[in-house]
This record gives sequence, structure tokens and C-alpha cells, in this order.
Amino acid sequence: MILNKKKYLSIAMLSVFAGQTFAAGLERSPQQIDALFEKGTYAEVSYTFIDPNITGKDASGHHLSDMAEDFQTAGYAAKTDLSSDFRLAVIYDEPYGAKVKFEGENDFKATGLPEDDAHTRVEVKSKNVTTLLGYNLNKNFMVYAGPALQDLQADVHLRGKSYGPASGYNNSFSDMSVGWVAGMSYAKPELGILASLTYRSEIDHKSTIHEDFPAAGLVGQSNKGTITTPESINLNLQTGLNPTTALFAKVRWVPWSNFEYRPPLLKTVTTSQAQPNGLPLLDYSDDQTAVEIGLGKRLSPKLAMSISGSWDSGAGNPVTTLGPVEGYWGAGLAAKYNINNNVAFSMGGRYMWFGDAKGKVSSGAIVGDFQDNDGFIVGMKLSYSSK
Repeated sequence: MILNKKKYLSIAMLSVFAGQTFAAGLERSPQQIDALFEKGTYAEVSYTFIDPNITGKDASGHHLSDMAEDFQTAGYAAKTDLSSDFRLAVIYDEPYGAKVKFEGENDFKATGLPEDDAHTRVEVKSKNVTTLLGYNLNKNFMVYAGPALQDLQADVHLRGKSYGPASGYNNSFSDMSVGWVAGMSYAKPELGILASLTYRSEIDHKSTIHEDFPAAGLVGQSNKGTITTPESINLNLQTGLNPTTALFAKVRWVPWSNFEYRPPLLKTVTTSQAQPNGLPLLDYSDDQTAVEIGLGKRLSPKLAMSISGSWDSGAGNPVTTLGPVEGYWGAGLAAKYNINNNVAFSMGGRYMWFGDAKGKVSSGAIVGDFQDNDGFIVGMKLSYSSK
């Protein structure tokens, strides 16, 4: 992207993955809003393939083969100038997810059940549409805000002695709800400077939750419950070192330690003097901080590349068996090729080294040990810009 007549490089266009990653908690996207900062009319479509490899041992010493299944995500964005002072952007991403299945003979498999229902498996899906209206306070500062419509679905099946009396427990729900986003940015195109600070609110999903708890003789239960996706803060910084080179940094904070999911039936069955609020199906002990730092370089009028390093703190250790890693270190490489004056194609990859973690269940018992794991991401984007 050309920021001004000096043609300073924009790092936004080198964000190939639409922010996709394999991060703390249930997070699959840091929900970037780069499209809002593009000049003129802009549109993009992106695709990401994520392949985490997470293996370990259960509490009985059985080997756990790769329990984190591959998954794919899509992203879309469109932006236009409504006037010299107002701009509008619509951004679609898939911010939260999990795809887990424990195969083989281990403590996450129940006996006496059909093979297709004997293994612990979890799938969480989300879709998010953010609409932002930006207003230019002056030539440098902009404020922006708008609603975020979020669809969240989950399907959970706990099996095996790792979960004790909760083996056989099922949980599912689907809900759509609305939150909000607000922020401000500062740009100085003559120096290739762009900075933005964005706040995204919590979103309460109040839904009918379907649960089975066979050990308590309760099957086919449906009750109203709430799950709240967390708030977040994103800080993005970019500065031009010269017209063809830019340095960038992205920082994200999410208070995952405030997140917990206590579905109504599970809460009722597990409430005791020791656990007056019952046991959560899912919770985290620490907040997440994620940092990415990189350098972008335009090699020719048509080709630009970037390299980056990233770090994610994770959301605590021990951590849920949904994603038993303690953050990661990552290295990425991306390239953007201008097919013509309006259309560009971008592609990139990131390799991640996951931190070792102990897997726990709701009671706090350690049921697995996961070490020396890694993963990779491949992403591509097709974009259109008319300035």
C-alpha cells in the first residue's frame, strides 16, 4: 500500500494471516482491523490453514497422539470513504475455536461405548462481523467505533477416567450476540507512522445449553446459561525507517483469568461445601499477553516482504486439555505481490514452538503432560484497492 507521494511502505497489507494464530485460551484470531486504515475503496478475502501438533502422556503413562486437529479459517473485509471525514469498514473473522479429539487407548477414552462415541472430543466455532465507522478529527487523528456481531457454537463430549464421574458428560449450545469496539489512531504518512489502540468489549452469550450427565442419571437436560467471551485491547505501531522499509509491533492483552464457563447442570451436580459454585467446564488462571515485532521491506514496485517474531504468554499452567500449551514463540515470513495497480496477492507462513504444559480437568487434577510440541500456519490473501 502507498501511504503518500513518498510511497512509504504499509505493514497492514503484509498481515497475510488476517491475524490468525493458535494462541491462549480459545483464541484463533487477535481480531485486527487493518482494513479500516486503508486509503480509498478496499476489499480483501483471506484463507488460513493451521496445523498444531500437540502430543503427550496421560496420568497413566499412555502416549497421547496428536489431539489438536488441523483447522481452516476464512476472513473478509471491505472499506470505503463516505466523505473526507468519515470512513466505514466491515470485517469478518473467526476469533475463537477449538478442535480436539483424543484417539487411541488412553485415559480419555471410555469403555463400553461405541467406538464413534468413546473418545473425548471438543469442537468450538465462532463467526464475528465487526462494523466500524471512523471519523477524522484532523489530518492525523481518527476515532472509530461500532458493533461486533458474534456467533458462538460448542459441542463437548468428555470420556474416560481422566474426567472421573464426569465421563459421559455432553454439552452443546449455539448463540448469536452483540458487543462493541472503539478506538483511536494516529497517522503521519510523511514518516510512514501509523499507531492505533483498539478496545473490544465482552460479549455475553445467553443461550439454551443442552447437557447430559449420565453418572447423575440426568440425560437430555436443557437450561438457560451464559458464556462470556472476553474483552481485549490491541495496540499496533508502525514507523517508516525509510520509504521502502518499515518497523512494526503489535501487542494484545486479553484477561483470560476472568473467563469461566459454568454450565447450569454441571454446576448443580458438582456444587458442594468445598465447591459452593460448582465446577467450571472451562476456565483459565492467567491473562494473555501477545507480542509480534517485525520488519517490512519493499524489494521492487511490485514485491514487498516482511519477517516477524512473536511471543504469546499463554493463559496459565496447568491449563485445560482443550489446548494444553503454555503460549508459544513464533517466526513468520510473508510476501505481497502487486498483480496490477489495484489487485495484490499475499502469502505467508509462521512456525510456532509451543510451551510445555500440564493438562488439567475442572477439579484441578493433572491428567496429562504435554511437551516439545509445535505447529505451523499458512495463509493467503487477495486484495483490491482503488485510491
